[in-house]
Amino acid sequence: MIWIGLVVGIVIGAGLWGMPGAVVLGFFGWLAGVIVKSRSRDVAASIPAAQARPETLEARVMRLERAVALLEARVPGGAPLAADAAPPDLAVAVAATEPRVEPVAVVEEKSPEMAVFPPSVPAVTEPPSREPVAPNPFMAWLAGGNTIARVGLLILFIGFAFLLKYAADHSMLPVELRVASVAAGGIVLLVLGWRLRERRRGYALGLQGAGVAVLYLTTFAALRLWGLLPAEAAFALLAAIAVFSAILAIRQDALVLAVFGAGGGFLAPILTSTGGGSHVMLFSYYLLLNLGIAAVALYKAWRPLNLLGFLFTFFIGLAWGLKFYRPEHFDTTEPFLIVFFVLYVAIAVLFARRQAPELRNYVDGTLVFGAPLAAFGLQAGLVRGMEFALAFSSLGLAALYIALAAALRFSRRENYTLLAEAFIALGVVFSTAAIPLALDARWTSAAWALEGAAIVWIGIRQHRTLARAFGLLLQVLAGGAYLNAYRAVPDAYPLLDSPFVGAVLLAIAGFWIHRLLLRSRDEVSGPERQLVPFAFVWAAGWWIFAGHHEIVAFVPRELTLNAHIVFLAATALALGALALRWQWVEATWAALSLLPVLVLFALVSFAGHSHPFAHYGGIAWPFAVATHLWILRRLEPEGYPRYADTLHAGAMVLVAALGAVELHWVAETFTARGTAWSVASVAVVPALLVLLASSRWAESRWPVMDRGRAYHASASVAIVLALVAWSFYANATHDGRSDPLPYLPLLNALDLAQILAGLAAASAWMALRRMSPPFAAMISGRAAAAIGGVVAFVWLNGILLRSLHHWADVPYHFDGVTRSVLAQASLSIFWSALALAIMVVATRIARRPLWMVGAALMAVVVAKLFLVDLSHVGGIERIVSFIAVGVLMLVIGYFSPVPPRKPENSA
Repeated sequence: MIWIGLVVGIVIGAGLWGMPGAVVLGFFGWLAGVIVKSRSRDVAASIPAAQARPETLEARVMRLERAVALLEARVPGGAPLAADAAPPDLAVAVAATEPRVEPVAVVEEKSPEMAVFPPSVPAVTEPPSREPVAPNPFMAWLAGGNTIARVGLLILFIGFAFLLKYAADHSMLPVELRVASVAAGGIVLLVLGWRLRERRRGYALGLQGAGVAVLYLTTFAALRLWGLLPAEAAFALLAAIAVFSAILAIRQDALVLAVFGAGGGFLAPILTSTGGGSHVMLFSYYLLLNLGIAAVALYKAWRPLNLLGFLFTFFIGLAWGLKFYRPEHFDTTEPFLIVFFVLYVAIAVLFARRQAPELRNYVDGTLVFGAPLAAFGLQAGLVRGMEFALAFSSLGLAALYIALAAALRFSRRENYTLLAEAFIALGVVFSTAAIPLALDARWTSAAWALEGAAIVWIGIRQHRTLARAFGLLLQVLAGGAYLNAYRAVPDAYPLLDSPFVGAVLLAIAGFWIHRLLLRSRDEVSGPERQLVPFAFVWAAGWWIFAGHHEIVAFVPRELTLNAHIVFLAATALALGALALRWQWVEATWAALSLLPVLVLFALVSFAGHSHPFAHYGGIAWPFAVATHLWILRRLEPEGYPRYADTLHAGAMVLVAALGAVELHWVAETFTARGTAWSVASVAVVPALLVLLASSRWAESRWPVMDRGRAYHASASVAIVLALVAWSFYANATHDGRSDPLPYLPLLNALDLAQILAGLAAASAWMALRRMSPPFAAMISGRAAAAIGGVVAFVWLNGILLRSLHHWADVPYHFDGVTRSVLAQASLSIFWSALALAIMVVATRIARRPLWMVGAALMAVVVAKLFLVDLSHVGGIERIVSFIAVGVLMLVIGYFSPVPPRKPENSA
């Protein structure tokens, strides 16, 4: 209802009279909403208590009357029951008249009275009374008395205001008479309210509030609209009214009177504004009103009154500044801003002094943090274009707050403990914000972010949900302000330029809020607890943005990639250390996310055709990988074994890829381009890593000892499959030239790398066999043997064709091999010999499937002889092919018959 009243008032006021109407009717709509809500709550709470007992008694009496009527109907003539007669069944009678009543057992006493009113009938129970909830004092005062009269007074006041303006616009009566009649009406309201203060307090306070507001209005109108009063006399009258309303409020302990008087005073310039006039008079008038509020604060801790003055003063000041301020107005506006700020700092101190320290909200967080925020924002507008002005203003505020904190600490009053802490926080905030402000006048993001964090802190201390929500909102606004001004902010010096310092301050504020919410999970609401990880992401994002900006702005372009790697690895290292020290879960997961980032940067490096160790990458990548391993050693995620395995396996694969690319660059740079050295270099580091990880030495040490699944079943298998793909590619594309060395089969760079890769694959296979049965079963099938056989077959064919290329000048490409008679004949003979070897071995070890593989290869050779060699191969090559294959087949038939099938029950 409160917000509905505010919105409706703003909409209606804006539609009728523009901005002044929106402010005025919005204010009164808010007041009306507060009154209606509090009154409706009181009425709703009073209805059950008032109606429960009469309804219960009435229903009870009706049931008893029906039961007596049934009893009388059973006894003819209504004669009394005999002493020895059995009592009628009262339970049946009552049940007949009221089906919902539980049956009552028959009472067997002889007394008729006991029969009619048995003890088993439950007594009338009254609903438990609810403990009254102490209402907010401001709402209680507004809701007290005659609500209709209060609303009527508000409407009457608005009518007076618009009547005065209408009369002024149409010159209906002499000006003096109009002003005097309105002032007389205000005085009458004051007198009536004072006379009725004892008999009808609520009604009387409403009359007095309206009378004070009318006097404000008429005095200001006499000054601004018609010039009936000189400025000195008008301000004297306004000061007298302010003092008078303060005295009335204090004498009667009437917050509502103070609010009505102050609200009417602040609304007077808006209602009577013509768009012109002197801002000095306006601010002087508001200064008198605020002095009155400060005077009241000496005696009363009336927070609504303080907030009313604060909001009106600074928002109207902001509206005037946006529309009318010019640099030449600085000398006449700066003093008012300083005085208003000092006044509300003093009011915040007075509020804490009047409150008992055991109360939950004995520090007004809105004033404590809102006053410097509003004043600093207005100051930024006033000193725009003045070099270092805002920085000195920030330093001045820091000095003021630190001095106030020291004074409050020195007083040793318990009321000032929390306030002194808040002032210390503000001093730190403004002293910190002075650094970027001295370099650039973009104050918004830093001030709002740090102020928002401070407001969240005080909101947690005081259990104020609204304050915490406002502080969180300021973080979002600060981010928007920073991004809005980011392109216009120039760069100065590394780590001291405004974009970097501003983003760092946003990150500090975000981390502060995250830690506050994290440590106060039991004291904040459910939605706020859900914001804890998002606050960390927000802060970490600004920190990463700050580092990114410095790297892009000041680091040479060719070094930016490795600079990012070092920066992110250092960030992960710092977060990991903090996570260990503070048991910080979010920092742990942020540190553990380093590997995906490194993988992304590795892909960028590979795509840029640059080797990883270029441009100080030899420092960046080892540091990043070492950081990742340290994080895994100290912060390995518990309860997430698959994620931990992924991090371990990913690190091994990443190092293998980096080593392969780097060694490939070394080979291409320091050997003849296009030789087997560059192709073979790709397999060296991955194969060596697999050999190391699958060795027994590594299996007895961290990390392979703790994460064998990751290194054997994941990383090693992935690398071996990559080596298989590399083997296919190398055999298909490269002739094995190893300049300056001559080509020798098996003793060239390419074949030696193939042998190393094969050893790595065999070592990985044996490591898997040594692991638990599931992994042994996974690799004990035919798939591994088939892959190994295919790779070996391709490699051996490559050795043959490379030898023919170097020794017989057979071109090493597909067309050259297919057209070469020598290559085709050599392949036929070689495949036959290979089939013979396979089948002989299969016969010796009694492996029928292996023999079938050799037989299939032999069938391929026969088909090739008739389909390819017979038509394309001529002369001696054809003869050699057929003879050699035939002889080999005879040998196979003699030495390698088909092995018998294994019995079904054999192991």
